[in-house]
Amino acid sequence: MASSAPKPGRLFLVSNRLPITMQQKDGEVQVQLSAGGLATGLAGLHRESGGSWIGWPGMTTADGILSAKVQAALKSQNLVGVGLSPEQHQGYYQNLSNQCIWPLFHYFKERMHYSVTDWEQYVAVNQRFADTVLQQVRPQDTVFVQDFHLMLLPRMLREAMPDLRIGFFLHIPFPSSEVFRIFPQREELLKGALGADVLAFHTLGYVRHFRSAVAHVLGIETHTTRILTEGREVQLLAQPLAIDAFQWEPGPAKGEKEIAQYSQYLRQMAAGRKIILGVERMDYTKGIPERMRAFQAFLAADPSRVNRVMMIQVAVPSRAEVRDYQELKNDVDRLAGSINSEFGHPGLQPLHYLYQSVPPAELKALYRTADVALVTPLRDGLNLVAKEYVASRFEDDGVLILGESTGASWELGEALRVNPFDTSDLVRNLELALTMPIAEQVARMRPMRQRVRSTTVEDWARACIQAIHHSHQTSPAPQFFSSSTQQQVCTSWAQENHQRTVFCDYDGTLREFTGTPGEAVPTAEILQLLGDLCALPKVQAWVVSGRPADLLAHWLPIPGLGLVAEHGAFYRPPHAVDFVPLFTSPQLSWREEALAILQEFTARVPGSRIEEKEVGIAWHYRESDPILGAWQAKELFQHLAEMFMEQGVQVMRGSRVLEVRPAGIHKGNALQTILSEVEHSGFVLAAGDDHTDESMFRALPDSGWSLLIGNRPSKAKLRLDSPAEFRSFLRQLATSSSAPLQADRE
Repeated sequence: MASSAPKPGRLFLVSNRLPITMQQKDGEVQVQLSAGGLATGLAGLHRESGGSWIGWPGMTTADGILSAKVQAALKSQNLVGVGLSPEQHQGYYQNLSNQCIWPLFHYFKERMHYSVTDWEQYVAVNQRFADTVLQQVRPQDTVFVQDFHLMLLPRMLREAMPDLRIGFFLHIPFPSSEVFRIFPQREELLKGALGADVLAFHTLGYVRHFRSAVAHVLGIETHTTRILTEGREVQLLAQPLAIDAFQWEPGPAKGEKEIAQYSQYLRQMAAGRKIILGVERMDYTKGIPERMRAFQAFLAADPSRVNRVMMIQVAVPSRAEVRDYQELKNDVDRLAGSINSEFGHPGLQPLHYLYQSVPPAELKALYRTADVALVTPLRDGLNLVAKEYVASRFEDDGVLILGESTGASWELGEALRVNPFDTSDLVRNLELALTMPIAEQVARMRPMRQRVRSTTVEDWARACIQAIHHSHQTSPAPQFFSSSTQQQVCTSWAQENHQRTVFCDYDGTLREFTGTPGEAVPTAEILQLLGDLCALPKVQAWVVSGRPADLLAHWLPIPGLGLVAEHGAFYRPPHAVDFVPLFTSPQLSWREEALAILQEFTARVPGSRIEEKEVGIAWHYRESDPILGAWQAKELFQHLAEMFMEQGVQVMRGSRVLEVRPAGIHKGNALQTILSEVEHSGFVLAAGDDHTDESMFRALPDSGWSLLIGNRPSKAKLRLDSPAEFRSFLRQLATSSSAPLQADRE
């Protein structure tokens, strides 16, 4: 229960790189914390809780071990360092992370360079991070892991410390499942991330892509905002990263003098021309060449525009040691020179290209002075430049042109949206932006600025952490049915002098699922096991299934076995011949209409099929494509539930099956009816695997034993992983009845 969950402990943040600059001076190690952005939003939270920030400090050592002096300097700032050797840093960070995952997740699959050796380094470094985290944390603590460098870390932590609260945030896009599945170790990445309680992304689109990848690669059926896996409910969260908007607005102690001076310099340089601004890292995902070519086409359409418009493109150096980035810089250098040589005049330069980092005061001046911000990455997880520009426009003027492939376009809907690959689209929107009336500028900018101001980066961090705490508390799975507990149950069973009753589902509980439902005939082992149970004195065994009555009677011709068919619609007591309905005659006028709808959906979903029963109608999609089947099942469920809401009809979800049936018929009612007819019932056990069995678990008396077969959140008290394990347990029950048998003989 959530109310009994322990209070959250300390918060530990984990990222590839610590938010610091570090240098050695006069034999001493000096650590300077970074300011702004993610570091500012997260740093205060872990300090408040007494936790630490864990990551690589930015320096490699020959043996991958940080000196005591370095660790002491980090500890003074509430940081914990993870040491890396040059080989580890190269393989894990430069190669696998930056030259494999990064390009693939941004849809540049042709730039992906994968090697098994690099993957092995990635695994090893993730394990090194896990070892460091585990040395610091206690079970009640929270760990918040950041970004794609550490996608294996959540699972490693979960396996070592199952009760740990774990969150993971992906700061880059999650690609469509078709693109993601190119990655050779795709299963490992997904399983690694699914070790978290909460998986957070910038947009709902990335959440959808992740769900699709999980369904296609791992075969797990997903829900809109949650995934059930290994007995846990993993929450999926769309929580776009925010900025501290107030840092971009005028105010005391914000370097206003320097900002004003640089703004004046920019206006002098512009000489009355309007300014188009681009600010990006030098990265092939950012669309800098495409943006420059659009500006070139804009000038070519009317060369006189060079007298009215200029462009400033800031390209911050990034990964300069990587060949792809070196080639990109060379292309941009040549393109900038070409534009200025073609359209420039003495004393009039159309493009000011700055390959450098920009100090905060100068960046604020650029944002405040630019008439148009051209933010058009080819693909971007979010893009904070767009938000920073909006926050800087405190007079609500200026125009934001935003690429539709940025995560920020989800929030900043009033911007002019463009296809960053379409030069003509960029040119058209530049013309619109530069001629936009001030009233329209304000009408677009003001709501965006209010939206950006409404949430700070600290708000973002707190929302993520609250989601981790909530998810961890509200998604319990049953306790594993250990061998020692099984022995205790068997002892209780053997010593019981009253009626002992066992209820068990069939598919997924007694019998493994098969390729088609018709193949799931009972094995000789199952028939023998049920027969042995029914032969015991003071034992009543029941199979409670969604299967039709005639099929159960044909498959399970065991004397003394009780049968419940169609999820509780009919039952046949032990030694009886005929099935008895457990309902008053229902109205079935809905069947024809429901059947027509199910036939329509069956035509849409190859591999799906309809099963008509005496009372209900089932739609099976186990053999269909997992994504298509799950998607259509959700639509079908909603459609049927709304259509028959007032007709006394319910729609039930099972394991890749939907069933339409009269309301009020379920396994729990059947169980209560049967138990009410048993005199002095002592030991009661119910076992099942899917959601239709939850009513059976809820109907058990408090003294009863409820057993989930599988691994998901459930009302059951205990769980086993497979039908084989359940059959083994039933065999223990069947062979541990010597005490009651002896008592009967006496």
